[in-house]
Amino acid sequence: MLFSENPHTSACHKATSSQASAETSTSSAPFAPSRRSVLRAGVTGAAIGAVGLSSSATASASPFSLTSPGFLSPEAPKEQEFHVFQHGVASGDPLPDSVLIWTRATSHPEDTAGAGQGTPVALKWEVSTDEGFSSVVASGSLNTDPNADNTVKVDVKGLAPETSYFFRFAVTDGDYKGEVSPVGQTRTSPAAGSSPEKLGIALTSCANWESGYFSAYRDMANNADIDIIMCVGDYIYEYPRGEYSGKGPVRDHQPAHETISLADYRLRYATYRTDADLQEAHRLKPWVVTWDDHEVANDQFRDGAENHDPKKEGDFYARRDAAIQAYLEWLPVRATVFSKGGHLYRNFQYGDLADITMLDLRTYRDEAPKFKNLRPVDDESRSMMGSEQFNFLLGQWRSSTAKWRLVGNSVMFTPVLIPPMDPEATRAVTELLGIPQDGLPYNTDQWDGYAAERRKLIKIMGDEGFDNVVFLTGDIHSSWACDVPNVPGQYPDAGVAAMEIVCTSVSAPNIDDIVLLPQDNPISQVATDALQIANKYVKYLEFDRHGYAAVYVGRDDIHVDYRLVEVKEVPNQPLYTAASYRGVRGQGIARID
Repeated sequence: MLFSENPHTSACHKATSSQASAETSTSSAPFAPSRRSVLRAGVTGAAIGAVGLSSSATASASPFSLTSPGFLSPEAPKEQEFHVFQHGVASGDPLPDSVLIWTRATSHPEDTAGAGQGTPVALKWEVSTDEGFSSVVASGSLNTDPNADNTVKVDVKGLAPETSYFFRFAVTDGDYKGEVSPVGQTRTSPAAGSSPEKLGIALTSCANWESGYFSAYRDMANNADIDIIMCVGDYIYEYPRGEYSGKGPVRDHQPAHETISLADYRLRYATYRTDADLQEAHRLKPWVVTWDDHEVANDQFRDGAENHDPKKEGDFYARRDAAIQAYLEWLPVRATVFSKGGHLYRNFQYGDLADITMLDLRTYRDEAPKFKNLRPVDDESRSMMGSEQFNFLLGQWRSSTAKWRLVGNSVMFTPVLIPPMDPEATRAVTELLGIPQDGLPYNTDQWDGYAAERRKLIKIMGDEGFDNVVFLTGDIHSSWACDVPNVPGQYPDAGVAAMEIVCTSVSAPNIDDIVLLPQDNPISQVATDALQIANKYVKYLEFDRHGYAAVYVGRDDIHVDYRLVEVKEVPNQPLYTAASYRGVRGQGIARID
């Protein structure tokens, strides 16, 4: 079965064979509303609630670089000279002794991603400690596999820990023999037992091609203090052209229709990977990724999605399997082979500084409760994670001796309630009205829709003394810094269980885009004030701007800079630090003035 906890799923044999092919070649070589409805409802509800609350070096060993005609820039003409490596290079899932490197070899001018017109391309890859490749430490040869859309992932082993490397690919036969890819840069993680002083993470999520440019990716790439880029979901969006662009499309994605088939998803990924800023972020930093819903369809759960109509769009599992195959082909992720009962959730260790557990919060979850019946929120039999993943996370926490337990978490963990209620004082009222015991949730698609499982995790944190958990989250197109309360209605007296850092979207629509008003408009301001007044453990909330969160993990504290851009509709925009926060183990998070 494709997923070990889903009895309805068929094997994704294409994804498996493609991944296995790449590995073999390498080893032989050295109410559940829509997200838009939720945002609108959240703004409206918060506004109503407010009344009641009163109130770099570019590759040099290559004949061309990202600025050459083979690589698209926002201003570049559509008709361009053909290059094999037009989607750039990437690296990911760094370990102390290995890292994945990635590229796609476009075999000829008619080889459009997903079209099935590709032919095998003979490639050589090299990894070196210097960008001139005078000190090559690993190399190999392989032929691309058209069944994997001519994408290539090489798991380069035998590397030194906490070491920077350069990598490249070159065509070794055929009409384009001698063409060389851009030179990528990557870095292995520290050795087990080492004591690194710091780790820089660019926390990112929610990049919508049509609704804005990707200036945030360029800023991550150029930030010398960033060691890894962590994408916690919505790397792409599945919608048809023009449907979810906010204030209007600034550029058109491919295909024009909604992504349903394997060919559709491949072409959508290929479109994204022509963006010069995204290419640069992949070229210069290793990525650690997980998916959220839009890699498949909006508000996805185990057996379906809000944005999937079986009558019009066919079998959900076939669509999901196609989406997963394209994801595994186009991203540098070391995923376990799913057809053998594997999973995307996994763990990374950065010496004794940080353990990072990347979660998959879509594959195993029950359907989110509908607002017309919120009683399932407190149902202890319902799960966001599934039992196997829950036990995996718990096992990682229990075995960890690191300074920090970090969780790559695609949807918000902190309760957002209107308002939080003291379960002891208001039990009779909540039972009578059918309201969840902690209060009315803002968005049941996030952990608020699975409050019983969240309370179980919070209890474990308290009982076992895990006072160093930090959730790193995306999904909701806004910036947040939060204490995770032990009991929402008893904060701060009942104490803090964890901290959460939520990054805004790279470009996907947020409040001002949805209500078609400027940034800092009255609706956004009322919503911000209302939610923070009601949820006092929300220390920072910014609804209107786009960007990412730069998270700097130190031995004594965690520092976060919210890096935002003022205008996403114009390319090549600078980012600035809008706010900075500091988190201390067992104490929570607070603003740095």
